[in-house]
Amino acid sequence: MRINKKILSIFFLALFAITLIGCNGDATSETTTDSVTTEAPTTTEDNTTVGETTTETPTTGEETTVEETTTEEQTPVETTTEDQTTSEEQTTEEQTTEEQTTEEQTPVETTTEDQTTTEEQTTEPAGEGVPTFVGLFTNQTYYRNSRDYDILEGVKAMDPEDGDITANIEEYGRYSLTRVGTYEVYVGIEDSDGNYVERLVTITVKDLNAYTIPETLTTDNIEISLWHSNGATIENALNGYADDFMALYPNITVNIIKSGNNYDELRENVINAIRGGELPNIVQNYPDHVMEYIDNAAVVPITPFMYHPTHGYNPDITEESLLDIVLSYRKENSQYTPDGEYYSVPFNKSTEVMIYNKTIMDALIAEGTIDAVPETWQDLFAIADDMERVAVEEGIIDQIITKINLSTNEAEHKTAEELQSIKDNFVPIAYDSPANAFITLTRQWGGQYTSIGADRNGQILFDNPQTREAMSYFYDQRDDGQTEGAFTIPGRWGTEYASDSFKMGQTAVTFGSTGGARYNTPSTVNGEYVFDFGVAPMPYNADMPEYKTAIQQGTNMSITSAGTDQQKLASWLFLKFLTSYDIQLDFALETGYSPVRNTVYTDSTYINFTDGNDEEGSPLTGEMLMKSKAAQAAALQAEYLFYDQAFIGSSDARAAVEDAFGRIILNTDGSKQEIIDDAIAAAKSSAEQVLE
Repeated sequence: MRINKKILSIFFLALFAITLIGCNGDATSETTTDSVTTEAPTTTEDNTTVGETTTETPTTGEETTVEETTTEEQTPVETTTEDQTTSEEQTTEEQTTEEQTTEEQTPVETTTEDQTTTEEQTTEPAGEGVPTFVGLFTNQTYYRNSRDYDILEGVKAMDPEDGDITANIEEYGRYSLTRVGTYEVYVGIEDSDGNYVERLVTITVKDLNAYTIPETLTTDNIEISLWHSNGATIENALNGYADDFMALYPNITVNIIKSGNNYDELRENVINAIRGGELPNIVQNYPDHVMEYIDNAAVVPITPFMYHPTHGYNPDITEESLLDIVLSYRKENSQYTPDGEYYSVPFNKSTEVMIYNKTIMDALIAEGTIDAVPETWQDLFAIADDMERVAVEEGIIDQIITKINLSTNEAEHKTAEELQSIKDNFVPIAYDSPANAFITLTRQWGGQYTSIGADRNGQILFDNPQTREAMSYFYDQRDDGQTEGAFTIPGRWGTEYASDSFKMGQTAVTFGSTGGARYNTPSTVNGEYVFDFGVAPMPYNADMPEYKTAIQQGTNMSITSAGTDQQKLASWLFLKFLTSYDIQLDFALETGYSPVRNTVYTDSTYINFTDGNDEEGSPLTGEMLMKSKAAQAAALQAEYLFYDQAFIGSSDARAAVEDAFGRIILNTDGSKQEIIDDAIAAAKSSAEQVLE
């Protein structure tokens, strides 16, 4: 049946072409040197049309899966944060929690180079035996006179039974790279069982009007500024990279300026500059901040820079190409507009991992209670009582405090009363970020958090049965300070993070950012850790393994509308430098953040690092070992990260669910159902008010 329709489609295309030729139509006169370019756009420059759009939609019978894909990534990024407090101890580096959401991000995947925006995604698991596209962006932007363009460059088609069937991808419809307009093309794939999947790809061809890209960088002196809100570790790294960049470009001065102690303060400073101050040339941000800056015309699209023949990423050298940047990070940074413009590039990226007391886990393995560290929430909660038994009753906490009290740092010493308090307030499992917990668990239980409509306005979706089921499950495990349980959040101990409790044995398992994993490193006394530690990927819901996922976090960098075209070019060159192979390798090793380039993950130095060794092959110690273990765990879950679609107000939605999860875990005023109902209702009301 599908073949007949395809033949019919070809017949009508031929008939249409004959009609145009017979009438001396313009279709042939518009033919360009681009072999793919004859189709009339849906809309064109000066409203000129060359005829009706002739994109054919091949259809099949019942086996066909046709999804209208939208720019709504379900997804990381961004985003908001736990990253929002920059005290020197737990800086914004540690708290990188994003407001973005999508599944499908491997540090090994490659996707199309000239593509700009969200890949088709669905919150539903793929149908069994149905082929899927990897790296297909359904909304793409191309600027005239950019590099050669192929909407399928880097795209793969994979099938559970047939494997890689990329060679079978078919493309229906035509587009012109020399005529401004919007074009629609269908991309289809069929497996050996006749299962057929099709996606609509929209291509927007533009002229660059927002600014002009100089063909050469001036030799005159240029000064640019970058605003950030990081702690000392990242700030020092940025200053070092600025020095290296200025050595390459002696006429460019880069000023690294800390503008705010956290990302919210940074955003406020940018908004104030928009209203009447002076914007920097580059600003660090989360995607929801970018949406607000776009709305105020404060940032410019950087797609033209990325694909510029001279200044852009180099497609001919893998480690210098745009395709080498991790697929999910490209998706996150091209999600902002319906036509898929890039308005930012990834910078310090991270995810959440499970950090655990290995001494406790090893004790349970030795006695036969478990064979390995649990991988699901159900298995983890099943050993909660056993973790408390070996920690509190069988002396592991006593051993930890005894070793701590031998430290030369007397400030770390604990009295007998403090030791007893640690035991009395022991909770086996803790989750650093209430907001991340709510969002991640909603997804792991098959629910939706937020989305974005065709009008680009946010949609609040978390009041659903799946979210309520997840909240009910964790409520039943909670330790609120009055009722003993297996799970809590740092507020239970009056702190913002569980790292201090973890380091003194007050909790056995904690979930936090890879960017801040080092803060959980146990003390060493006389050259030995007070307890052994390990890091593993995030647990998942054993009843719904198809929803296995973990959050994608971290900030990005944008170029503002401030300054001259030469300053914008200098700003782009610095961002390209920050995302280069060498810088990303160094940044990952120094900070523990995830590299944004695929090729860094296969670098021998980085592999050595994730294996727990330095460049000479000697074992890592202290915080470097913790960062190494966290990086390895992050790589193991890279294929199933998500980020939430950004919209104006998404940070408020995040704040609302942070409060909701805190109430669900710690509030003792009311019944279980009342607490959950009230928490979700309040969060929904608060989040929706911002959207009104």
